[in-house]
Amino acid sequence: MKHYYVWTFFLFFNAGVLSAQNIQQIDSINAILVQNSSLKTDSLLVIFKNNLKAAEQIDYKKGIGEAYKNIATIYGYEADSKKRVEYNLKAIRIFEENDLKPQAANLYGEMGYGMKRDNMERAQYYMNKGIKMAEAGNYKEVLDRTYNNYGVLKEMQGQLDSALYFYKKGLAIVEERNYTEGLPYSYSNLAGVYGQMGNYDLSREFFYKAKAIREKINDRKGIAENYTQIGEVYLAEGKPAEAIPFFEKSLPIARKEDYRFLMQYTYQQLSEAFKQMKQTDSALYYFEKYAVFKDSISSLETSKQIAALEVEFETEQKENQILKQRAQLAEKDLEVRRKNLYIYGSLGLAIVLGLLGYLIYSRQKLKNKQLQKESELQIALAKIETQNRLEEQRLRISRDLHDNIGSQLTFIIMSLDNLSYLLGDAGQQVKERIAAISTFTSVTINELRDTIWAMNKESISLEDLQARVAGIIDKAESTGTETQFKVEVDSVQEDFEFTALEGINIYRIIQEAVNNAIKYAQANRVDVMMQVDQDVFDVRITDDGRGFEEAQILSGNGLNNMRKRAADLNANLQIHSNPGAGTSIHLRKPLS
Repeated sequence: MKHYYVWTFFLFFNAGVLSAQNIQQIDSINAILVQNSSLKTDSLLVIFKNNLKAAEQIDYKKGIGEAYKNIATIYGYEADSKKRVEYNLKAIRIFEENDLKPQAANLYGEMGYGMKRDNMERAQYYMNKGIKMAEAGNYKEVLDRTYNNYGVLKEMQGQLDSALYFYKKGLAIVEERNYTEGLPYSYSNLAGVYGQMGNYDLSREFFYKAKAIREKINDRKGIAENYTQIGEVYLAEGKPAEAIPFFEKSLPIARKEDYRFLMQYTYQQLSEAFKQMKQTDSALYYFEKYAVFKDSISSLETSKQIAALEVEFETEQKENQILKQRAQLAEKDLEVRRKNLYIYGSLGLAIVLGLLGYLIYSRQKLKNKQLQKESELQIALAKIETQNRLEEQRLRISRDLHDNIGSQLTFIIMSLDNLSYLLGDAGQQVKERIAAISTFTSVTINELRDTIWAMNKESISLEDLQARVAGIIDKAESTGTETQFKVEVDSVQEDFEFTALEGINIYRIIQEAVNNAIKYAQANRVDVMMQVDQDVFDVRITDDGRGFEEAQILSGNGLNNMRKRAADLNANLQIHSNPGAGTSIHLRKPLS
């Protein structure tokens, strides 16, 4: 009985040791850096898929999730976006179901970074989700990488200030963690942005800082990269003669490290440098080396593929020979035939089990797709329902403004007119005050109608705006004014539309400018010109009226209101006027 307990303990102990060893091996394989690996993507895919099976056999959740993530990364390099997203979502599900929050936050950021060339909007969505999760948990080891990657997204969109902001945040965390290996990447990111901004000295300073650290940790490939990058800064600055020595320092290091793509790129940059110096012989020499090297890389890759096929063919031939030898031995020995039969039977059973597993997997995959589509449909329906509610609310407010406030203002005008009539000839000053209030109320009703007009539209086209401006001019002409008006519209983008808020603000600015020209400037002619090109919406309102001193521009409430509305539009408003020389109001709104 005592021996039984000893053997039981021994078996459990061995099982625990084997499980720990398996976990350690799975983590070690999952830690392979895909970006820096010398293996081909097909080989890496086989490795990670086998590692996934090993993790599933012992139900190691973290290992399963990390394997999914690595498989997704491989599919990203193979430009299979669908499978990349599919496996990333599997990994996310594993991480979130098992409360592996740092891994989930990191993967959200990686998903965003991987989608940067396919769908920038979704890339930013996933990146922001990862950042929020990492910030909530204060996962420093995730935040430094995610901030730097988010900076890359901003740099790709030309938002250099935002890119610089996130690169600096990432650098601060790298420094806080004392993560020496991460410093060169942060410094190089900052250097790249400063170079694009034209701050070449600061760009070189950060590239030198990155190179100094890489020299300490003996990162030879990184050192070669920094030499080429410093040369690029001089080249961008228009100093090709100073760029060439740095390219020449990069080449021998890249050649020794077998960094082929850097060598190819550096040859191209040398060719460009000599071309700028008008040394055509040297430029042609390096361009030919670049072209030959590029072709050699392609041919080398082809040679590798041919060699792999040859190895596969030879292996198949050897396997066939072994099978023939086994068949010959089976004929001589009955025991060997029984063993072969057992082997083939086991193989057949494995194939059957494999087919069953594949069928189960296919059904589960189909079910997951169906659930995903149902979820997307529910989200879409919820968005539509929300938009419908907002539309109903907007129309209800518009009706209330028209039916209630509009009616009340009309009643006020009628009451004021009746009161003026009852006063008769008495109280002339009071009647003038009542008339002023009535006029102000009428103006308020007109402005209320303009606001209701804007609220009743989801967007305002250029034609809507032109018609509304024409209404201002018709109203002015109906008062008997002798002022002549001219409205011109020149639009390259005929289908361009403003939001309701933008439309009403632009309309108010034009309305204020036209009213000022008639009421104060006593202009004989007012021109309104609206133009839309690929980048800017441009409005000019000019008159030949009395004009005014530039110093008086800030004193008028109407002009101040125009400036505030222009600020709300993120537009530029310029007002120029001289006594006796008329007034020009120029509004420029960049198109988003």
